[in-house]
Amino acid sequence: MAARSTERLLNLLIALVSRERGYTRAELREAVPSYAESASEDAFERMFERDKAELRDLGYPIEEVSEDPLFPDDTHGHRYRIPRGSFTLPPLQFTAEESAVLALAANAWTDASLGELARRALRKLEPAIGDQPEDDAPPLLQPTLTAHEPSFEPLLSAVVRHREVRFDYLARSTDQLTTRRLQPWGIGSRYGNWYVVGWDLDRQDSRTFRLSRIMSDVTVTRKQFEPPAGFSMNDALSHMVSDAPARTVTVLARPGHALMLRRMASGLEPGAGPDGWDRLHIPFVETEILAEEIAAAGPGVVVPEGGDGTGPMLQAEARAAVVRRLRAAADVVARFRGVAVDWSVKSRKGTRNKLSTADHLSRLLEIVRYVYAHQGAELEETAHRFGITDQELIADLNTLFVCGKPGHMPDQLIDASWDDGHVYLSNADELSDPVRLTQPEASALLVGLQTLRTVPGGDSEAVASAIAKVAGAAGDAGVLANAVGARPITDEPAPALDDVMATVRRAVEQRRRLRIRYVVPSRDELTERVVDPVQVFSSNTHWYVRAWCLAAEGMRNFRLDRISSVADAGPAGERPAAQEAAAATRPAPGAPDTVEVVLVTDRRSRWIADQYHATRTAAVRPPAGAGAGPAGGHEAALIGFQTVEAVCSLMTRYGGQLAVAGPDDVVEQVELWVNSALEPYREDTAA
Repeated sequence: MAARSTERLLNLLIALVSRERGYTRAELREAVPSYAESASEDAFERMFERDKAELRDLGYPIEEVSEDPLFPDDTHGHRYRIPRGSFTLPPLQFTAEESAVLALAANAWTDASLGELARRALRKLEPAIGDQPEDDAPPLLQPTLTAHEPSFEPLLSAVVRHREVRFDYLARSTDQLTTRRLQPWGIGSRYGNWYVVGWDLDRQDSRTFRLSRIMSDVTVTRKQFEPPAGFSMNDALSHMVSDAPARTVTVLARPGHALMLRRMASGLEPGAGPDGWDRLHIPFVETEILAEEIAAAGPGVVVPEGGDGTGPMLQAEARAAVVRRLRAAADVVARFRGVAVDWSVKSRKGTRNKLSTADHLSRLLEIVRYVYAHQGAELEETAHRFGITDQELIADLNTLFVCGKPGHMPDQLIDASWDDGHVYLSNADELSDPVRLTQPEASALLVGLQTLRTVPGGDSEAVASAIAKVAGAAGDAGVLANAVGARPITDEPAPALDDVMATVRRAVEQRRRLRIRYVVPSRDELTERVVDPVQVFSSNTHWYVRAWCLAAEGMRNFRLDRISSVADAGPAGERPAAQEAAAATRPAPGAPDTVEVVLVTDRRSRWIADQYHATRTAAVRPPAGAGAGPAGGHEAALIGFQTVEAVCSLMTRYGGQLAVAGPDDVVEQVELWVNSALEPYREDTAA
């Protein structure tokens, strides 16, 4: 059925492009084979309306012209056509510097669907990019983007299509869900979190929503709106943070504990707290982000009431945010303790990457344009270019072979051949021109380009000019570019992190060895390593260096803000295995796995299964009488971790979003960790 739908859409597209005066509905029903087979007039009408919307979403402007000025609303008398040239890529040319940042932006996404949109956009722009030198080596600096939240893609779609949305939202300081109706103006990231900004139809005011607090599926309605003139998501993100006063919270930490919090602290008073605990003064921007870090440290860290030199209301707010996370973690761990997992019950991951009709048609059109520009291209090389198998490419060529102009006589069909292992196409001139970007494709690439502005020294003229040209390639005068945003990870990067970044980048570029002192949060200890850096990359908020660790004799990823000191240790060794390992796999935070754990995640934390490379997943139901929680959609994932402490830290960092179902000894350690962390706040949690 999917292949038939794609074939129908392609035949409709060819018909609308090939005839300048267009076709009436009745003529199209006769001209497009699948329409002629419609069971009824109503069935044809529904199919035709869906197909028109699909083609318009793909960037083909279908014109409707009334032939009877006395009855302009009688659609049966309309003619439909797509003027030649109306969908082609506008004249533009990218410089070598712009081409380089485009490649980085297109490969920034770790999400398969968004990454494919960005790479499809890059392939469409190739005629304007020109020939690039082939280099299989990984880039020395690569930002990466991950949109964990299930609401990201429907909201991005609503932003670019100017459609109203509806969703259930969890307030920051309560567990109360409210249904919100929004006209989304823009979407962007700040400090590793995604936000949508728009007009709240119920509050009748502009509002900012954090995507991780959207608990339901996002319903995209048919109601359209006009965003305010001059809206800029980057300005909205800057305003959101710049209005917040500089704030500091006091935290008590057991001596030698909470090394990451100590690195964040602006002041440290050893032994100044009760029982000789250290008093830390931690600056922060957003309470909830700070609460994640404190809760992740687990037992041995307490946010005291009052605080020394801190406003009592601010201290109470931070304390309450930490308690809420710890209490939610304790509740969900108890609720899912011993839950049975049936691995034969497929999770939503099984259908996640199903190819849609629109995606399949886009691929067919790309194949036509590519082969027209490279007649005789090798079959295997062409399949590799589009990320498909040889058999899938042959199936696509067979689909093209049965499509063509109305009449569908042999001389009207697309001619495709590949018998000698080389691909040739003809009789598809109408589809061979480079086509402009769709708004989803441009948006995915623009978010990647905006993210390059977070790279130290990355807010360059090349990035700015590439953003303007990509927006123009979508037929956009700047509105689309302003609707997506990504501000720098920090407004004023800490000098220590700047120094580490500069030293690491220099070592990568000059192939130098480094000696580093590194905090391992899962063990709460400081280690010393000697490494050969290969690549610097980011994962949303954090920057990492991918390096060959001499002690481990393997590739490892080190988060830069966890490096307490770094020094040059001479020339890097010749390690072909390190280069091969860096090029073979996409960088991802993590370390070798030694403990296999069954995690249960809700819809907010499903991304963990992908981020930590789950080997198995399955849908799972909460135990009877336990309640589904605010997010629901639970999924079990079998994941390997370096230490049990790393699992414990995840439980409290994302309090209430995930639990451990096994093995039993890990469940017991997690329960002890969570309850011990909660113990100092027992008065706060009393009923």
